[in-house]
Amino acid sequence: MFTPFIAGKGACGCIHTTEALSRTDPLARVKSTRLTLNDTLALLSRGMSITLGLLVVAALHFGQEVLVPLVLAALLSFLLAPLVDRLERWHLARIPAVFLTSALAFAVIAALAYVVAGQIFDIAYKLPSYKDNMRAKIASLHMPSEGPLANLTRTFNELRDEAVKPDASAPSGGVPKAGEKPMPVEVVNANGGIGRLLEKLAAPVLGLLGTAAVVVVFVIFMLMKKEDLRNRVIHLVGRSRLSLTTRTLEEAGTRVSRYLLMQLIVNVTYGIPIGVGLYFIGVPNAQLWGVLTAVLRFVPYIGPWIGAFFPLALSLAVSNSWSMPLLTIALFLVVELISNNAIEPWLYGSSTGLSPVAILVAAVFWTWLWGAVGLLVATPLTVCLAVLGKHVPAFAFLDVLLSDEPSLSPPDRYYQRLLARDEAEAGQVLVEYEKETSFERTLADVLAPAVLAAEADFEAQSVDREVFTFILATIRKHALRQELHPAPIEPDTAPPDILIVPAEDEGDEVIGVILGELLGPKVRTRVTSYQTLTTEKADAAMASGASVICISDTSLHDAPRARFLGRRLRKKDCTAFLFTGLWRLDDEEPNLAALAEKFSADQVATNLLTARDALRGWASQTIVSPPIVAARELAPAL
Repeated sequence: MFTPFIAGKGACGCIHTTEALSRTDPLARVKSTRLTLNDTLALLSRGMSITLGLLVVAALHFGQEVLVPLVLAALLSFLLAPLVDRLERWHLARIPAVFLTSALAFAVIAALAYVVAGQIFDIAYKLPSYKDNMRAKIASLHMPSEGPLANLTRTFNELRDEAVKPDASAPSGGVPKAGEKPMPVEVVNANGGIGRLLEKLAAPVLGLLGTAAVVVVFVIFMLMKKEDLRNRVIHLVGRSRLSLTTRTLEEAGTRVSRYLLMQLIVNVTYGIPIGVGLYFIGVPNAQLWGVLTAVLRFVPYIGPWIGAFFPLALSLAVSNSWSMPLLTIALFLVVELISNNAIEPWLYGSSTGLSPVAILVAAVFWTWLWGAVGLLVATPLTVCLAVLGKHVPAFAFLDVLLSDEPSLSPPDRYYQRLLARDEAEAGQVLVEYEKETSFERTLADVLAPAVLAAEADFEAQSVDREVFTFILATIRKHALRQELHPAPIEPDTAPPDILIVPAEDEGDEVIGVILGELLGPKVRTRVTSYQTLTTEKADAAMASGASVICISDTSLHDAPRARFLGRRLRKKDCTAFLFTGLWRLDDEEPNLAALAEKFSADQVATNLLTARDALRGWASQTIVSPPIVAARELAPAL
């Protein structure tokens, strides 16, 4: 506080004189040049990282014809690998296990594709017969001839007709006028038209079949050589990072396999009730819609509703009333609620580890990159990136951006909202943390660190006096739970068991309030005001009749006010037990006995919970560990 603040002023003075020193001191010029070079290297490193990232994205885009089958095969391998392992544990050799698993999987996929294709042809054949029902539905929705919406529609139609009306000055065809150039006419040979049409129709089908064949081959070889592929990746990264690479590969494989397997089970348990329900409702081609909704549910968030749109539109087309569309909507709502609130939590156990925003952004990115296939593989690929960011320091930013874990701890979130002067959200952080822990842990883990952070920022002139005062006032309010009992509490006139004396400023007082709340209602505590002179504080402490006097100090360095106050009380022959709390001591392993002698105290603590236990023990006349030993008795042994 006083001493660090003076040190801060000195630091500001150094900044003003740096230029003058660099003119006369060669070492200062070298340091300045070194800083400039370091900044330049940091900028170059960031530029190279951005360039490398853009090159990777370009390679993924232009190499999708090769990469898409490879990625699909890898995901299918993750999905089928547990079944292969199970067959091997049943003493089936690797090659038969792989071929049996692959044959079963691709047979199921082929059967589903056959059913879907048949349903699509069937609906295409029947669709013209639904025209009368669609006209009736449109007629039933016809808006009245008068009213604001009707006027708006009429005006829009008139403007549209004016926009598309042919220009009277434009030539209307026929015999060209004198001086006009006749329109050129080209005669195209129609021979080979059917061949070109067949070629255009066969090209995408053949391309799809070729991709499927490549995926089948990749899946078989990945399942047969999975250990060899893993070992090659580890060798590529290097033996020096063997542990890191192993953890990364194991976690990525486990999370992706679990996600795909659980997602498959959830989608099947979602698609079957949809198909059965649509069949009994009377929606045509119910099998198609059941399979479609199950497949589209691999698309996060929007997939189920895209799958619901098609059967809903068909129910509107085929039904003579509104009962079938309403039943279809109810079916999807009920199944979606059951799946989201019962089946998914039960099967997943734990999530993919991705935040909802990250999943949506990943879906958009991979769709832009690879189209519909990218939408299907977006979540598994993003899981792999999140695992990479979790274990590899160079990619730690991916873990921050994609992970569902809070990027800020509760103390940091609380203090950040106080800096933003958002008292409501700061209070919500406390409520959530108290539900997980306790009120005492909230005081010690969240409120007290916020006081110390505010003290540090105020001394560094990072926050002004107004914000600093607001932060401390809000922390005091939360510590005293004034939102629960806003009326002022009558002060206790009886002598306190423990008197807490702030050494210098308001931060010392607020920490004292927090310590008083930690001690609980069974210990009579009183916190004096910081707005008095040190000598007046000492006189008031002597006259209080307290059995324990606790000096609260949040200074970073020597805490001169706490030392002066302790010596002042000793000179007055204080008979109370003198306790000093140094809450911002930067020594990780302080010599408490030496500090007690330095501050003329009977005991020194640097932690609020330790101080609470010691003061409770003294107030109840019980010895706690570590034992309370007077510094005066330790002096001969030092």
